[in-house]
Amino acid sequence: MPDARRDALIASAQRIGANPLDLATVISYETGGTFNPSIRGGAGNRHIGLIQFGAPEQQRYGAAQGQSFEEQLPAVEGYLTDRGFKPGMGILDLYSTINAGRPGRYNASDAGNGGAPGTVADKVNDQMGSHRAKAAAFLGGDFSPLMPGESMPSGRAPFSLSGPVGSSAPAPTIPDAPAKADSGPDLGAIMKMLGAGQGAAAPQAGAEAAPLPAPAPAPAPRPQAFDARKFFALLPSRR
Repeated sequence: MPDARRDALIASAQRIGANPLDLATVISYETGGTFNPSIRGGAGNRHIGLIQFGAPEQQRYGAAQGQSFEEQLPAVEGYLTDRGFKPGMGILDLYSTINAGRPGRYNASDAGNGGAPGTVADKVNDQMGSHRAKAAAFLGGDFSPLMPGESMPSGRAPFSLSGPVGSSAPAPTIPDAPAKADSGPDLGAIMKMLGAGQGAAAPQAGAEAAPLPAPAPAPAPRPQAFDARKFFALLPSRR
């Protein structure tokens, strides 16, 4: 279900050129995490509202108890613009304008007027962590906005009333390489391959086809001289 307070805050941030998460964070801090436009604080509880307007500012910008969140936001815009907040400034300058009267006064402190101890920078850097989380929840969850002037691929304006707009750009895609046309088999490469195969096999085929050499003939026995005595000795005796 849409939250009218969230949509109104985003619209206010868009008009003054602030980051909605920054604006929601400082409002959460100033109201003790309640986002209550009627809350009182400061010395003698004389300050009221979303950014704790003092008595002169209440009268000048029309901030009053009993207003709705949406009704008091124009007073917040008027005060910030009149005191020098410019589009694109960050949370330090935003809170310096609220707490110290103008941007750039990071070392100023309102502790003497009933504010919390610490300078503007101390409060932003050390005391607003939980309020940053409350602000993100107020805006609808994990909120990472675009700043004014950033373009949206969808054509939606940053901080539009259709809801928080994420600042994470889609991951870049690498185009596929164009497909090559199918020109059929490479006949030249095939013939070259076959020729190389036949050349490598030719010496082996030739070696297999060559006849084996005939074995050398055995040497002829040498002729022996006739020994008559041995011959007659072998004859049987006639005794």
